[in-house]
Amino acid sequence: MGTNLLQDAAGPAPELERLRGCTRFLGTLHLLNLAGPEAIDALTDLREIAGSLLLLSPPGDLGPLSNLRRVEGRLLVVGAPESLRGLESIQYVSGLWLYESGLADFSWLPALAEIGASMVARRNADLTAEALESFATSRVRSGALVSLTDAVPKEPPDPDAEAVVCGQPSDLVIGPYTSVAGCTRFRGSIHLSDTTAGALEPLSSLVHIDGSLTLFRNHTDDFTALRNLRRVGTKFQMHLLQGPGLDGFDALAEVGELRLLSPGELTSLDWLPALTRVRESALVMTAPPLSMEDIEAFLSRLDIGGETAVMTSE
Repeated sequence: MGTNLLQDAAGPAPELERLRGCTRFLGTLHLLNLAGPEAIDALTDLREIAGSLLLLSPPGDLGPLSNLRRVEGRLLVVGAPESLRGLESIQYVSGLWLYESGLADFSWLPALAEIGASMVARRNADLTAEALESFATSRVRSGALVSLTDAVPKEPPDPDAEAVVCGQPSDLVIGPYTSVAGCTRFRGSIHLSDTTAGALEPLSSLVHIDGSLTLFRNHTDDFTALRNLRRVGTKFQMHLLQGPGLDGFDALAEVGELRLLSPGELTSLDWLPALTRVRESALVMTAPPLSMEDIEAFLSRLDIGGETAVMTSE
């Protein structure tokens, strides 16, 4: 069965040399800022840890731990890179705590069948909430603590990675909009006032507006020219809209500030189906036919970083 050691230990070598040949460790093992797998070569026979295992900024290769089957305490991983190898044999941990990793999935724990007491995940930018919840649902023991509240939803690929950028931050385009034609990212702001649908076609390639986008007293509900727009960096402002809704903003997912100052003839905000994030604040003025219930339902699905104000003007 090998030997047991009854003390906590910390790496790297030579501090871990006394664990060579140990198959069951009766303490908590701290492996901090390892330079590489050679630093934990003394752990090749280790099969069980009676305490916890802390991996702080581990290297991607933890091969000497390939015989480890069980961690009676927590497996705590902080600052892991995009992939880990060497933990493929772990079948049980009491707790899995994962902080600030670059991991995108759980393929590094293929044998893990049960998490006995807790699973906690915080600030893991490449792990989707869906991946975390799926993993927890299938492995965490019923009644155990699951806290994934800081899971970061996976972002789509950056639309600006191959952007066609135009304009300057101080630019304000009021019309015509031909100066923006062919751009995927515009550094300035755009004001759409008294427009018709055909006049907006030069905006059809826009994905990102760094500045603001203002809709004022428009004579159309057809904004399909803006069907590719995903982000507005500062204000997305709507004022005195004419029509029950707008068509064309299906892709808009994020704005800096949301300003609906006078709803005009709007009956709902269902025409913003993808909008989920308002980084700073929201200000909404509601009046019939747009009800307070409609506004509250709309705001409840948004992640708003600052203050929210709703006013009624009847």
